[in-house]
Amino acid sequence: MEKISPEEYRRILDGIELKNILISNIKADLKHELLTEGMKIVIKDDAQYEMREDDFIIKNKYILTAKNQANKIALKIECVFIVVFETKYEITDGFFEIYKDLSLPLNVWPFFRELVNSTTARMNIPPLTLPLLKR
Repeated sequence: MEKISPEEYRRILDGIELKNILISNIKADLKHELLTEGMKIVIKDDAQYEMREDDFIIKNKYILTAKNQANKIALKIECVFIVVFETKYEITDGFFEIYKDLSLPLNVWPFFRELVNSTTARMNIPPLTLPLLKR
């Protein structure tokens, strides 16, 4: 993968505009009998992009698991967000590698935080508030 300069990154970034963020897939599983105090929360994410003619899309998947002291999964929430951008320039692998770590989470994380909070509330367990993302 080619590295890009900060100036090239800024040029491409200035040429994109957010069109839409939507959920393409969501799954939530809760095992009430495994819930305990002091659950260990782990969040993993992954992102891929696809360049199209006048825009590009990013599939950004988040998986949250909450494990009890016996390391059993009591709660699992999976969600795939589709993020659609208009772009003036071709998106390169070098740009995307930086974007997915720096800028993408700032756009998608608030949606995932709200999803986790409202989903856990609807599961009749204390709503889970995820931390702010600090970059």
